[in-house]
Amino acid sequence: MYKPASVEDENKGVEMGENWSLSQEEEDLHRQLLFRKARKGDEKAKQELQEVYGVRLWSEQERAKLVYDNPKRGKQKA
Repeated sequence: MYKPASVEDENKGVEMGENWSLSQEEEDLHRQLLFRKARKGDEKAKQELQEVYGVRLWSEQERAKLVYDNPKRGKQKA
């Protein structure tokens, strides 16, 4: 899991275990990085997004096959 260097340096010798918290901004930046990597095909990033954040990633082909309950918005032909 992502651990910024500043947190590691500040807490050397301190037992924190696996459960430690990030500031919201750091977590958001890390998640954005994972999405960028996943978009480029990084399997490790995709796996972390699914396991840690519960994100389901869809390919373009999968999204194109989706059927929506709501009609498309915009001008409707009469």
